[in-house]
Amino acid sequence: MAYTLHFGSVQEPTMQTMKRSFITLGVVLAGSLALVNCDPGPNTQPGPIDLTVTTEDGSGDDARITTAVHTMLLADMELKHLTIAVETRKGDVKLSGDVETEAQREHAGRIVAATSGVHAVNNQLKVKK
Repeated sequence: MAYTLHFGSVQEPTMQTMKRSFITLGVVLAGSLALVNCDPGPNTQPGPIDLTVTTEDGSGDDARITTAVHTMLLADMELKHLTIAVETRKGDVKLSGDVETEAQREHAGRIVAATSGVHAVNNQLKVKK
């Protein structure tokens, strides 16, 4: 039996309170079930994310490259839980922080190298021991 606390006294829940709770629960469950089969909508993109970054002279803009690299790292299931610092200067990207395995370190470097606008990757990620 559930009890509710009202201004320091203990009272049994009334039938009306319990009825409201069950109705609220029913509405929430019905809404959840209705959303299960919804179309993901236009903001979802299947496959790899395309983040093309160029300026008029053909070189990448450092702020946009940094944003693109962060987005690519966060979109990767293997790396999204890690804290990786990204610094970009004239298209050269430096990665720093800690990773769990050498494979994660190499994978992050490959992702950055494949990002549009990146000229070079200085991978200073360290494997935690």
